[in-house]
Amino acid sequence: MLAAARRSGLGMARVGSPLWRAAFSTSGVTEDGAGVLLTKKGAERLLELQKSKNNDKLMLRLAVEGGGCSGFSYVFNVTDEEPNDDDIIFEHHGQKVVVDDVSLDLVRGSKIDFTEDLIRRSFEVVDNPNAETGCGCGSSFAAKMEF
Repeated sequence: MLAAARRSGLGMARVGSPLWRAAFSTSGVTEDGAGVLLTKKGAERLLELQKSKNNDKLMLRLAVEGGGCSGFSYVFNVTDEEPNDDDIIFEHHGQKVVVDDVSLDLVRGSKIDFTEDLIRRSFEVVDNPNAETGCGCGSSFAAKMEF
């Protein structure tokens, strides 16, 4: 599924592949659900960070680690480090999101938004079709078990 999406140019490319430097789709999660979507609000926040750091190479990295109150935790970093060979790059609204291929299996089809409320301002995974349950703060989740 990922190979087909990469060949068709559906908004993602594995680092090192011919599509890595190609233009990406901004249409959102690919039709087959192979990607992740950065919402307009999330892209606007990443652009603000680029401007404040005077660094237009900043990208949002999403990883999933074991732990948290629900089993897996979302980990966000804003970075300008070169992506690894196992990373997949998605571009939406002119901003890049980097997800390693192992984490992608747990967040495929999700949306990444930027939320602001009284106690925090943060990037957040919303609408993860691979999550059975999540914690109240949205930073961890339990993966659906498929047999």
